[in-house]
Parts: sequence; C-alpha cells; structure tokens
Amino acid sequence: MGGTIAKFVEEGKKVTVVIFSYGEASLPHLQADYVKKTRLKEIKKVSNFLGTQETLFLGLPDANIKDFVNDEHTLKEVKKIVLKHDPKKIFTHSPQDPHAPGDHKAVYQIVSKVLDSTRKKYDLFAFEVWNITPENRPVMYIDISNHFQRKIKAMKLFKSQWFSIILTYIPVYLRAKKYGLKNNCKYAEKFYKIR
Repeated sequence: MGGTIAKFVEEGKKVTVVIFSYGEASLPHLQADYVKKTRLKEIKKVSNFLGTQETLFLGLPDANIKDFVNDEHTLKEVKKIVLKHDPKKIFTHSPQDPHAPGDHKAVYQIVSKVLDSTRKKYDLFAFEVWNITPENRPVMYIDISNHFQRKIKAMKLFKSQWFSIILTYIPVYLRAKKYGLKNNCKYAEKFYKIR
C-alpha cells in the first residue's frame, strides 16, 4: 500500500506504520541478526522516503507470528498503539492472504482481536499481498496515479528482498492498472472493508 501511504502523507495525514517482525526467517542462508539489522535499515529508509511520521517495531519472531495470536502481551502492546494513535483508518493484511507460514493472516487476527476489545469502532481495511482470488467484501479504491512511481521506488529500497520484489513487480503493476480502470484513473490500490 505504498502508493496510499505516499498519498496520505502528501495530504498531510499522519501515517504510523507498525511492523510485526523483521523478516529474519526469509533469508535462511544468512544469520538472523544480520537480516534484522539489514531489514531495520531498509524499513527506516522506506519510511523516510514515503514520509511516514512513525514506524514501530513489535519484534515478533518471523514465521511464528501465529503463535502470538492469543498472547496477552502482544495483544496489549497492539491495543496500546491503537489507543494512543486513535486512527481514523487501520490497514492490515488480508485474512485470505496465502502467504506461508501464515504470518500475514496472523497479523490480521491480532489486529482484529484488538479491535474487538476496544469500545470505539475503528474502520478496518485489508490489503492484498499474495492473494490470488478476490474476496467477497466491499472495496475501497484509492487513486495513486500521482504516487505509483514513488511506490515502485520504495519497493526497490528493500534490497535484501530483491527476489520477492522482482516477483511482485508485474502483479503490482497489473493490479494498479486494473484497479485504476475500475476507479477511472491511471493507477489505484484496492482495500477490502472489513469493518
């Protein structure tokens, strides 16, 4: 959702990004500490490039986030973030994301549990990463025509993930073009309205 982040920042909206893990298991041929440090640098570069006001790190173990769906400490930390920032909109992974080992779905589950426990009703939207089929939910399209190139440049800053990034270029372009046609613009990002 890099295009939407760039657009929101340009519009003067405060954007806080919450990273659940450092992705240390995604490069098993490298030491976990090295991957964490590398990813941290990349995330900071991307956050600065897109202009987000704050990036928070939960530090959950990559490939094991599902073990924390019912963890009281994790739920409390995420709830603290939500209550502190009191966001107008919350964006998270899609509950249908087939990403193995299930970290994306687990993030969605944690966020949903936290929102279930709050008195205030927050608007929750889900984005697609590895989704293959569309979900049967209401959708919101955001015109990112003026921010699409910034999104691509931000993706390229994740140098340690070059292989995954290469795999996503064509789907990212095709989705943005397709959603743009549905939204009467050149490029758009699609979000599912969860609540």
